[in-house]
Amino acid sequence: MSNERDLTIFFTDGSNLSLTFPEQGGNPHLLAKRVQAALESTQLAFEIDNELLVVPTHNIKYLRMKPSPEMLPETVIVGAAVKVSG
Repeated sequence: MSNERDLTIFFTDGSNLSLTFPEQGGNPHLLAKRVQAALESTQLAFEIDNELLVVPTHNIKYLRMKPSPEMLPETVIVGAAVKVSG
């Protein structure tokens, strides 16, 4: 199994940014806390090619990450599906 993660950030203006990064190793409980902290933050930060990219969360419509982290914060509803209404 690959340790690469894909993250797509969808912005309120309709644009998006796709990133790949290695699994951020460590204790699954600690990772769940980091996910929760990111959800509560006013910005997301990424180190890319020795540069820092900071994305203000007020410009974000939603995020999609795959695969999902092994352990998620308690507030995440697990097993959901997208339902397209016609």
